Amino acid sequence: MVTNKDLIQQFFVEERRTHRRGMITTWVLVGLADVWVIGGFLGGLEIWTILQGLVAVSAPVFVQLWLSLRRRNTLQNRLANLLDSIVFGWDELHGLDLSNEEADHLHLAFSTTVGRVSSNETFLRTRGSDEKGPAFDREGVAVDAGADRVDPALHEQDYDGLEGALRVSEQLVEEANQQYAEEAQRQWDLAERRDMDNIEAGVERLGDLVASGWFERNAKDGAVEELMNSKRESGSQ
Repeated sequence: MVTNKDLIQQFFVEERRTHRRGMITTWVLVGLADVWVIGGFLGGLEIWTILQGLVAVSAPVFVQLWLSLRRRNTLQNRLANLLDSIVFGWDELHGLDLSNEEADHLHLAFSTTVGRVSSNETFLRTRGSDEKGPAFDREGVAVDAGADRVDPALHEQDYDGLEGALRVSEQLVEEANQQYAEEAQRQWDLAERRDMDNIEAGVERLGDLVASGWFERNAKDGAVEELMNSKRESGSQ
């Protein structure tokens, strides 16, 4: 499966291959032009004939140089268009086999397309001018008390896909959060099972202990103050 990083790498590999092919073609044509001039001079050809052959060989050289220059000038735009078509984050820049110049091109293209990922690719909301947005330019708009209530659930599909797929760094954070949540839940369950009040009341959960009225039956004046003082004393030791 081709990843987004592979697409970036292939882009620069193809650029190198095309540049190398163009340089080889240019030098071959230059070599042919030299051979033609030297051979024509040694063979006794007229200067006009030599110049005609030189022009015929030089024309493809200039065309090749123009194509190479044009491709170099459009590299930044083509790279930006590629980044626009994929989801590629800063954390994925490492590990690419790029030269310093290629890395500079990639950083520049990425920095100029930071806002390429819209909140919703198929349904954009421009809140500054959208009629669904805040009415900052309207004053004294009367609210009809008799208007029918609109159920928000009817428009939930408008928000589908707003977040999009998680990037690599976001996926790592999400996995860490999930692990922390599972560990916290495990420790909470263990604390409930070991709680002496739960054990004495014959319940397993703190919520069941509250529902049983245990706290009302065992209310103690100054319990909160006593607890705070005990925590303060333990913290000072």
